[in-house]
Amino acid sequence: FGYVEGAFTGAKQGGQIGKFEIADGGTLFLDEIGEMPYELQTRLLRVIEEGVIRRVGGTDEIPIDVRIIAATNKNLREEVEKGNFRKDLYYRLNVLPIRLPPLRERKIDIPLFIDYFMERKSRRLNKKEVIIREEHMRFLMDYDWPGNIRELENFVELVINTEGVPLTTGNKFDIATGKKEPSGMDITLDELEKAHILKVLKNNNENISKTAKILGIGRNTLYRKLEKHKINEPK
Repeated sequence: FGYVEGAFTGAKQGGQIGKFEIADGGTLFLDEIGEMPYELQTRLLRVIEEGVIRRVGGTDEIPIDVRIIAATNKNLREEVEKGNFRKDLYYRLNVLPIRLPPLRERKIDIPLFIDYFMERKSRRLNKKEVIIREEHMRFLMDYDWPGNIRELENFVELVINTEGVPLTTGNKFDIATGKKEPSGMDITLDELEKAHILKVLKNNNENISKTAKILGIGRNTLYRKLEKHKINEPK
């Protein structure tokens, strides 16, 4: 929503326009709408119904014309029943629902996504692409990927950085040679994700914004993963 000058300590001189004003006349994408605090949902509903916003600390009502596209991995009907999501906002947003099937329902696309992420990530990291052998690809296609595309994207980055495909067998496969390196314990993808997050946090001096950007996820998603893996939040 932006803010006016003097709205809070550290506010910029002249204030700051918000995303709604920036998107005026266009489209605003709201990711993870199911995570929005209840009190903020009320403000969003007013924007949708009345077409006006009010900057933080301000009194002027600013007209805006924005088309909203919202996304969530939660069942918003269930969230409404639990009292976590406003029923009226749900129906305001649910005008043209588009269901994106989870990766576990479209496993035939996994090799295509891996090729896409491999090419993009290797170029960004300035590293060589890693060739994934057929037997390793079968393992990846058998996995359900509860984190969907983002989990697969992060996994491909891990493969590039480690130059190998870690599997749950407890062996780290060297893609170039196909040799197995013995491991003293079984390693799950969850454990690999935790280790990868810790490594990226350390490399970025525990800066949440930089870490989230490198991991290709939002700050809120990163905070949830920290809680999931019982990683202490950086101070």
